[in-house]
Amino acid sequence: MTAIARRGKGREREDLLVEAAAAAIADKGLARVRVADVAERAGMTPGHVTYYFPSKTELLIRAIESSEDRLLDELAASLSRVRDPWRRLERLLELSAAEGADDPGWVLWLQVWQESTLDDVARDAQRRLDARWRGILADVLRYGADRGDFAVEDAAAAALVLSSAVDGLSIQVTLGGLDRAEMVRLLRRTARRLVEPA
Repeated sequence: MTAIARRGKGREREDLLVEAAAAAIADKGLARVRVADVAERAGMTPGHVTYYFPSKTELLIRAIESSEDRLLDELAASLSRVRDPWRRLERLLELSAAEGADDPGWVLWLQVWQESTLDDVARDAQRRLDARWRGILADVLRYGADRGDFAVEDAAAAALVLSSAVDGLSIQVTLGGLDRAEMVRLLRRTARRLVEPA
């Protein structure tokens, strides 16, 4: 087997382990997931897991990064087709918010936030991913402001407020305390009050 083929096989194994870890963490939580659980879901040995990922925190970070990369690809494709600034903003909020109770992506985020309180590597990853998401949101706000639809003086500050609303309401939906339709209604209302011209 050539070096290129070995690297390709290694990458496939890593990706499979990341998918397995994301599913296991969403089901059990990081603290209760064992290396053997991830290995079993991936159809590999525990040795494979620890070879590629020496710690569960590394697995969690790769899982959330993989989840966010897929979301951002979907966002880029979806938003580029929406010309109307309000519709573009609403679409972004809808796509990034929790889908419902026990949303696997949001369960992963809850694990990342918890781990970030204790681990510097997790905290750095969380901050990097949050900044990336807020940057996309700020760009959508600037897009609307440039066209005169939004009254936004500080797009970064407005993005922080809206992203905090998405996070907070999505946690409520993920935990089953709020339904998605009500969350979307509240996010739209918050966005209108924040950026609608007087």
